[in-house]
Amino acid sequence: MKTQALRWILAGGLLVSSQLIAEPLKDLQVRLASLHNDQPTRIKVDVEVEHRGSAPLHLNKDRKRGRAVIDYGPRGVRMIENRWMGRSSRFSFWSSAKNDPETEAPMLDAVEALDLVDPARTMETLLDGATLLSDEIATWQEQPARLLVIRLGPLAASAKDEPLDLQAKIWLDENGVPLALERSTDFRLGRALSATGLQSFTFQQVDGRLLVDRAQESSSGTALAVLRSRDSKKMKVTAVR
Repeated sequence: MKTQALRWILAGGLLVSSQLIAEPLKDLQVRLASLHNDQPTRIKVDVEVEHRGSAPLHLNKDRKRGRAVIDYGPRGVRMIENRWMGRSSRFSFWSSAKNDPETEAPMLDAVEALDLVDPARTMETLLDGATLLSDEIATWQEQPARLLVIRLGPLAASAKDEPLDLQAKIWLDENGVPLALERSTDFRLGRALSATGLQSFTFQQVDGRLLVDRAQESSSGTALAVLRSRDSKKMKVTAVR
């Protein structure tokens, strides 16, 4: 009788453990709900972008930097400043004309600004419909961390044969607070078209609010094996008191 009871206890313990292991994404969603930035916030964002494109008889390179100042409150984000400040290099075989800074697209749009000032909300959206691929002990900047690897979106449970693969890695501290996020995109349509992208974010806490600290994006693509492009964008976020 005691042996049977012990088996039941062990079986119950294993069941509870397996349920805990199977629910890390739900646990993270609960943790993120407590990390939303619902306080008035002002941030300064220093931005640097670089573009390189090539085609037959054509090459262009461009690098520029700028700054944005963003207010965030009950009505959402408001751009106080959002402008390019200078171009360190620009070169093109096809045209020597410089782009007019007044007509260039702004560095940040409202969606990007919200991602920087309230990353917990963005991560919740990423987790919607995601599938956990692995949950393991890791390190992040030489400190112990927990690493979740997930496949994102409606294709999360699909096979590897899909042309679009979206994955993310999330590093958490001992309290389940996100330390960093890395999101990758891989799209391939035979040899005719391919595109890859990588976004990485590190986070900071300011007065109990979760903000992005640094963000970096890179993307590259090839079309018809002769048209190639590579773009990168770096952002540093500073809370303004």
